[in-house]
Amino acid sequence: MKRCDYMKKLISLCEVLLFLIFLLLLFFTKEKLTLLLVLPFIIGIYLLNKKIKIKNYTLFIFILALLIRIISIFILKVEIVDDFKTMLDASRSLINNNLSFVNNVYFKNFSYQIGHVLYQAALLKIINSTIFLKIINSIITSLIVVFIYLISKKLFKEETARFVSLLYILYLYPIYLNSVLTNQHLPALLVLISIYLLMYKENNTKLYIIIALLLGIANIFRTESIVIILGLIIYNLISITKKNYKSIIKNIVVLLTTYLIFVNLISTLVYISPLKTKLTNNEPYWKFYCGLSDKYNGTYNEEDQTKYFNSSNKKELLLDRVNNDKTKLPVLFLKKEVILWTQTNYDLRITNNINSNLYNFLLKFNQGYLNLIIILFIISLFKGKEETNKNILLIKIILGLYFGVYLLIEISPRYAYILHILMFLILGISIERITNLINKYKNKYLYRSTK
Repeated sequence: MKRCDYMKKLISLCEVLLFLIFLLLLFFTKEKLTLLLVLPFIIGIYLLNKKIKIKNYTLFIFILALLIRIISIFILKVEIVDDFKTMLDASRSLINNNLSFVNNVYFKNFSYQIGHVLYQAALLKIINSTIFLKIINSIITSLIVVFIYLISKKLFKEETARFVSLLYILYLYPIYLNSVLTNQHLPALLVLISIYLLMYKENNTKLYIIIALLLGIANIFRTESIVIILGLIIYNLISITKKNYKSIIKNIVVLLTTYLIFVNLISTLVYISPLKTKLTNNEPYWKFYCGLSDKYNGTYNEEDQTKYFNSSNKKELLLDRVNNDKTKLPVLFLKKEVILWTQTNYDLRITNNINSNLYNFLLKFNQGYLNLIIILFIISLFKGKEETNKNILLIKIILGLYFGVYLLIEISPRYAYILHILMFLILGISIERITNLINKYKNKYLYRSTK
């Protein structure tokens, strides 16, 4: 059997495994009946999408997304708390030439967060207002909707791509996160631009330099780019043949070299600046120690924080946790993935006096919406007769890597932000499968009725 045949079998096996894993997670989704709240709404959107024809859809979807997000800023007055408040306060100090925040324990431990501080400070220098930061977030997340549409258009029919973008535009959780001042928005957009360029441009050295720089910029805000880099490397390696192996190895080397040089250059520039700190994680064991907590299902908790940061040997502390709890790890891994992929949390308080009944309805509607997306995602993962598009394969590889990474490190439903975006990118498979099935039975019925 040829090497490429082995590779195809391995890919198929991984796709089946991913399908089975998410099928298992479906049984642990919360409030399953909330799906009934969402179905009429989704069917209405689908029918509206089929009926209304819009010429410049890219502009339309951007304006619609931006309007929804800006309106939400003023309706949902979200209090800035926790890490986000720490980074916002640091940004305000920076524009006032006060660098004392660098000595804050938080930034001493996690100095990579200073990248987001610098970004927010640059924006606050233009207009010193949190509303302005939220509006910028709204523009960025509206562009995310646009790129979900553009990527989907490359993978599926125009009508399907439009429907997918409409599904995402109305998903409440990312709309809410606009007001949280999270550092996830811009990195997510840069990842989407990278995927888009891979699909629309010829794969050459220049392209991989551009993608490496985009992911390097994303890494300044949130240290997740290495997952995408690894996904790209695997994606290239499974495409390798005797004819293209030189160009593929060259692209991988260019990607890694450019990325590492850029990331280290930016970190060095910050270090030689008055801030005198590097964009590094000075507590590399913390995420793992917290993420392997059986008692708290791998989520952040103050008990672990106190114990970890008071320890003189953190590596030994982590090894003790692994050795003592290794029999509990399989169940812990399942609990963590359920929390990450199937739940949303609104633990950051909304400060306006929203009607409690309406608020509870919105929470249930949002959970039902997510449950539906998971079902559509699982249908998309099901191995059909059709050949897997290589671009869809890239997205599946990245999703699989994220799944593996979050088995080990701290999780929160908020961390699924980029994961949900990637899920939406392949929803077109399920939508077209369902549409084809409906059309098949419709034509069968019409044929019988005309006989």
